[in-house]
Amino acid sequence: MKLLRKQRLEFITSQIQLQRTVHVSDLSVALGVTEKTIRLDLIFLEQAHILRRIHGGAEVADLTPPLLPSNSYKTRFTLEKSAIAREALKLINEGDIILLDDGSTSLALATLLGNFNLTVLTNDILIINELISKPKITLYVIGGRLQREGDSLLIYGDDAIQFIKKYRVDKLFLGTSTIDLQNGLMIYYYGDRSTKRAFMGAAKNIICLADSSKFDESAFIQFSSIEELDIIITDSNIDHETLQKYEALGVPIIVSDVNYN
Repeated sequence: MKLLRKQRLEFITSQIQLQRTVHVSDLSVALGVTEKTIRLDLIFLEQAHILRRIHGGAEVADLTPPLLPSNSYKTRFTLEKSAIAREALKLINEGDIILLDDGSTSLALATLLGNFNLTVLTNDILIINELISKPKITLYVIGGRLQREGDSLLIYGDDAIQFIKKYRVDKLFLGTSTIDLQNGLMIYYYGDRSTKRAFMGAAKNIICLADSSKFDESAFIQFSSIEELDIIITDSNIDHETLQKYEALGVPIIVSDVNYN
């Protein structure tokens, strides 16, 4: 069946992340379009720094381009992420079953856990490593394909999706690359989208953890509208005008105070 261009781009992006290399002829057959159409799609994705074209197809881009977050992002905004994590902790009750999505803000929250009994599910190896030695945490490791992305180690894919479908959690602490009024929550890789959607489907309450630098920015793949969220937690560096625009959508926003002392 012929797909819309957006669907083709998402499919090609997922294949390049899974297989590392794709061929024009294979994509043409899989998507039911001409090889010329596929080549035009590959040109677009190369300009978006998702892949690098090679003879007969494309390979995943090795360099970290401007569109993608550099690995140093994890060491930036650390005070903001810690402040967000402290506010998130206030929403967790003893005995809760929570799901921690991957990301450095979720990791900051994981470092605060362990003082009371809690069940945690996660697909982030760094979070698993943080929680594994905390006896009051009942830890469920979501199984699936391991994705190495810079200094991130996370699990996603069909196995992870089937795993999470067996469970229902009280709260999902959801990560995102960007938030935009028109496009909602966005990420850089299609492979993460299906996993995040499965996480959202398993949660009674969806709490998005997003530092102020992520607002009014765009990534490549939209995975959620803002209205699907129950709460957003951000930091006090968000300007008042931006905050008002997002509050007008009706989703409660908790603003955490950043301590620079």
